[in-house]
Amino acid sequence: MTRRILAAFLGLTLALLIGVVVPLGVMSVDHDRHAFSDETVAAASALASAAEERLADQERGAPVLGTLSFHPALIGHDQFAVYGSDGRVVIPGPAKLRVTPAQVAAALSGKTVQEWQDEPQDGLLVLRPAYSGSQIVGVTAVQRAADPLNEQIASLWLGLGLTGLIAVLLATTLSIGLARWVGRPLRRLDAAADRLGAGELTVRASTVMGPPETRHLAGTFNDMAGRLESLISSHRTLVADISHQLRTPLAALRLRLELLHDDVDGTATGELDGALGEIARLSRLVDGLLAVARVEHTRPAPVTVDLRELVRERVAIWSPLAQEHEIQLLTSSGDAIVAATAGHLEQVLDNLLANALDVTPREGQITVSVRRHHDLVRLEVIDSGPGMTPAQREQAFRRFWTQPADSPTRDSSSGSGLGLAIVHRLVTVDGGTIALTNVPGHGLAVQIDLHPASG
Repeated sequence: MTRRILAAFLGLTLALLIGVVVPLGVMSVDHDRHAFSDETVAAASALASAAEERLADQERGAPVLGTLSFHPALIGHDQFAVYGSDGRVVIPGPAKLRVTPAQVAAALSGKTVQEWQDEPQDGLLVLRPAYSGSQIVGVTAVQRAADPLNEQIASLWLGLGLTGLIAVLLATTLSIGLARWVGRPLRRLDAAADRLGAGELTVRASTVMGPPETRHLAGTFNDMAGRLESLISSHRTLVADISHQLRTPLAALRLRLELLHDDVDGTATGELDGALGEIARLSRLVDGLLAVARVEHTRPAPVTVDLRELVRERVAIWSPLAQEHEIQLLTSSGDAIVAATAGHLEQVLDNLLANALDVTPREGQITVSVRRHHDLVRLEVIDSGPGMTPAQREQAFRRFWTQPADSPTRDSSSGSGLGLAIVHRLVTVDGGTIALTNVPGHGLAVQIDLHPASG
C-alpha cells in the first residue's frame, strides 16, 4: 500500500511539475530573452539618434571627428560601432565587432538586424538604421553581453528546480504519512486476524487509529471475534460438560456388567465381554473428548523443559507395558532444553507411545529420539508397525479418524481417533510443527520440531 500511495502522489506531483512548472519556466525564459532583445534594440536606437547629427554632417561632406561619447542607453560592457552610408566604420567603439557587410547592407535598407553571437563574447548583436529626416544616413551596431541574462535564466531554473524538489519531498512525506496512517491499523488488524485464526480468541483490534472506515472495520472485526469466542467457548463447555456427565453412568454401567459377568455362563459370557469392550471404548472416547476440551481451552504459557529428562521419565513409565507386549522400547536422547507449556509434552509422549504400542507387533521395537535439527529440536517416535499410506497421513490429525477396518493393526475395541488430534493441538499451541513419515522397512515416524529455550 505504501508503494502504491507513494507512486500515486509522486506521479501526480511530477505531472504537475511537467505540465505547469516546466512550461512556466520556458515562458519565463522566453520573456526574459525578448526583454533583453528589446532593451538592446532600444539601446541601438538611442545610439542611432545620438549619432544622427555626425552622420548627417558626413553626408554633407564634413569629416566625422573624434568618437561617440558615452550614451546613457549603453550599459556595462556594451560594445558599439557606427557605420556610414557607404558601409564603412565612421565611429569605432572600444572593441571590434564581428559585423558582416551583408548585415550592414540590410540595416542600410531599413531593417533591424538581430543576431545572437558567441564571439568575441556571448551576447546579442543589433544593427539599427540611423535616420536624418526620412533619409538613412548610417547604421549603429550594439552588442550586449548575455552574462546577466544567462545568470537570470540560471537563477530562474534553479528556483524552479528547488521548488520542484520541495514539492517532491512534500509529496513523498505526505504519501508516507498517509500510507502509515491508513496502513498501520490495517496491518494490526491483519495481525489480529492471524492470531484469531491461530486460536487466540481473546484478541481484539484497535479502534482508535486510522481513517473512519478502518476504525469501523476494526469494530466489525471485534464484534465478529466476540461472537466467535462466545460460540466456541459455549461449544467447548458443552463438550466438556457432556463428557464429564457421561463418565459416571458409564463407570456404573461397566461395574454392573462386570458383576453380571461373574454370574452367567455359556454364550451370555461372550456377549457380556463384547459389551464390556464397547463400554471401555466409549469410556476412552469420553476421556478423549474431555482431553480435547481441556486442550482447546489451553493458553500457551511456555516454560523451560528438559526434553532429555522428560523422555527418560516417560519411557520408564511405559516400559512395563512394552515388556508385557514383548516390544523393545529404545531411546536416543541428546541434551535439549525447549520452551513448551507445562504438561503438554508429557501428554504428547503418552499419546504417541500409546499409539505406537497399539500398532507395533510382538518382538517389534519403538525408538524415541531427541536431536538438534537445524535451529530447532526434533522429538521423533518411530515404531515398527505397518506405517500409513499418504492418504491416511493426510487424515491422521482429524478428530475421530481411525485406521480403516481392513488395516492389519486395526483394533475395533481400541482407539477413539482423538490421540493424534490432541498431539497436533498441543504441539501447535507451543509454536511447534508435527509431521508423519514412513520409514522404509521399519514403520511410521512421528517428527515434532520444537523451539529451543532462549538463553
